[in-house]
Amino acid sequence: MVGEIEDVNLESLKKAHMTLKRFIGSASTEIEKAGVVQAFEFCYELAWKTIKRFLFNEGIMVSSPRESFREAGRNGLIENVRIWLDFIIIRNKTVHTYNEVVLKEIVDIAPIFEQELNKLIEKLENKIRNEQ
Repeated sequence: MVGEIEDVNLESLKKAHMTLKRFIGSASTEIEKAGVVQAFEFCYELAWKTIKRFLFNEGIMVSSPRESFREAGRNGLIENVRIWLDFIIIRNKTVHTYNEVVLKEIVDIAPIFEQELNKLIEKLENKIRNEQ
């Protein structure tokens, strides 16, 4: 262990995940699609920071989403590291520009992200349960 153990509470991530899932199912207007984008951004940030806290408790220091996702793959938290690295690219697009093309890209990828996020949450829950 490195330093003090950080609390890895999954409740915020689970609530954000459910919001994303709900928004994906009803995204027909531009405002609803913008909601999907915002939910994607929020879930993405929570996901990588939750991974970072979990890895810290395992004695692994990471400082970026890229490092977090690679280490999460090595530690059995995520199966498809490549797609999580793709999520970084998509997330960065929302920071630097906002247009209809980016909006469509995120709305299109959101169901895949939601499924990957669900798998991550399940694996984190299992690992946390097994460590207690």
